[in-house]
Amino acid sequence: MPYLSFRLFKLSSIAASLVLLAGLSQAHPLDFLSPEQRVFMMNKFLDSQNELTNQSGKAGAVNGSGAAPLTSEQRVKLLNWFMTGHTGEEVANVNKLQPPTTSAPATSIEAQLLNLLMNANPGEPIASTNKTAVTSPAKTEVEMATVFDKWTSLSTGVKFERFRDGFSIDGSRYLDPEGRIVSFGFDAQTGDFTYVVQSGNNQFLLKSGRAGGLNEPIEIGKVEWRGSLWSVVTTTGKKLSGQRLIPLARGFIVARENSGYRYVPGKGMHSFVAPEQFSIATHQNGNVSGTGYLLLERTPEEQFSSNNSLGALLGSVKALGSTLGIGKKEDYALLNLDTKKLVPVNVSMEDNRVQVMSMCRARNFVMAECQRMDSYESLFQPNGMRNMTHYFWRINWFDAGGRPILVSQEGGLTKVAATDLNTAKKAILFERVMGIAAFEAEQGTDGKIAVSAQMGFSKEVKNDIVSFLDSSITEPSKTEK
Repeated sequence: MPYLSFRLFKLSSIAASLVLLAGLSQAHPLDFLSPEQRVFMMNKFLDSQNELTNQSGKAGAVNGSGAAPLTSEQRVKLLNWFMTGHTGEEVANVNKLQPPTTSAPATSIEAQLLNLLMNANPGEPIASTNKTAVTSPAKTEVEMATVFDKWTSLSTGVKFERFRDGFSIDGSRYLDPEGRIVSFGFDAQTGDFTYVVQSGNNQFLLKSGRAGGLNEPIEIGKVEWRGSLWSVVTTTGKKLSGQRLIPLARGFIVARENSGYRYVPGKGMHSFVAPEQFSIATHQNGNVSGTGYLLLERTPEEQFSSNNSLGALLGSVKALGSTLGIGKKEDYALLNLDTKKLVPVNVSMEDNRVQVMSMCRARNFVMAECQRMDSYESLFQPNGMRNMTHYFWRINWFDAGGRPILVSQEGGLTKVAATDLNTAKKAILFERVMGIAAFEAEQGTDGKIAVSAQMGFSKEVKNDIVSFLDSSITEPSKTEK
């Protein structure tokens, strides 16, 4: 069926038509809605129909109704009814959208339109997913650079905070009307951020913005999840695919095992390769754009695979020694994408997992006997709390006025240290023989890095890590030799 592109009908022309038609003698069934709300619902309905049309032989796949998509003639009738309450020639001279038709029942259509009101962006024109539809010419990198150059620079930094379903800026939750934010990257000093928002089934959008509310975020790419690969098409027409999609403060990375591509809107795309024994870590809790450092994860060696009992045992013993602070297991490293400098980080991969007990029965008031335990990697515990042994929370790095600063809980849970990645100078921030249950590092609006640690029943804080690092004596760290 030929595709009828409704993108030609601009929001302004539709709204103007609604105003001209307000004087019709017959009341419209949707008079209780504003013109903007009617336009918004019509856009979402047409978007839903486009998705149905794209799935040939799978009618009703979008909402499970089993209904076939509307024909072009039916769409025209519906659009007329939605705008005027009629499907015939009453408004032919106003919008020139419809051929002479007979009236059609509207009650079921009205209900369908109202159901489409949820989870959308009022006033946004539809974005068709039809691969054969004609789209507007892609922007060039020069045009993208011009857009970003016009953004207002911030006079001070901003405070970003992470949540399971998004982030906040200076204490206010940031939401996207097109869907749920699934991943993001940011720079607290420039206020730049990029995020991935789920806009449909296996469909995502990449958007970049700047804190402060003076500039609207712009779309920099469309993403599709294809089983095990992320497929990305930027607004400038560049195509990338890989196993990992990592949004940065400005742009994103698409990674394939130990290689990847970094795309910066306005500058283009560049490739990089990590050492063979490492792959690009899925989760990045640091400022890649500002520091140039990317976190790597060691690729498990064959002798340590699960089908090699001796290798698995040796790996577990080594990981246990690292956790207790009496050994060294550098399963992670920071790679400088510009200089290729590699900085090992003494954190074990085995610490990333959480355990869930099931099939349990109580033995007494304080003990239970369980028949099954499942173990899996997760950033969060089953109760929603952070899994503080996961590398994501234990490895943080910041841009402190041009100096890349690492804050990490390495070599077990007994110490939290700060490291200047330029000079390799390290200082112990907190130390507790019984272990540090949790710590948190954040960069304030003044650019200072503050770290707090849970030391037993009390919490201790160091408010300026760079000054502390500069005034301290270099830590020899015998446990890391």
